[in-house]
Amino acid sequence: MHYANNRHARRYRSAVRGKTYSPRTLAALFLLTADHRLWPRWRAVFAGESVDWQAARRGEVSWGGYFLECAALSIARCGHPQVTLHDLTDQANYPQETLRIVITALWIARNDPRTIIKFVICKGGKLVTC
Repeated sequence: MHYANNRHARRYRSAVRGKTYSPRTLAALFLLTADHRLWPRWRAVFAGESVDWQAARRGEVSWGGYFLECAALSIARCGHPQVTLHDLTDQANYPQETLRIVITALWIARNDPRTIIKFVICKGGKLVTC
């Protein structure tokens, strides 16, 4: 999987250890563990055996953190989109690294989370998977 960095990989693996979440919940968890300032606000949501979305401590976060938070909620709560396709295509809103993380989360939500996906986003904006 494509993690933001090694700390993201450790946070995600630690959060899913011993849990049996749905692919959508795993995808949301993947996004929420990507930002080290965002994760402490959401950790309580995933503390028990079931997910308690009301336990989140939402507050001010960076634009990138806000985007990851909205993307996570859009994936986890099907039917309540907070991120649109327009948002995903607007490169001015967030770094390309964030797009890679969101695409990985979408892959997790739609496929077996243990499936590994590698991809590169070229300068021309073309997505290449390998």
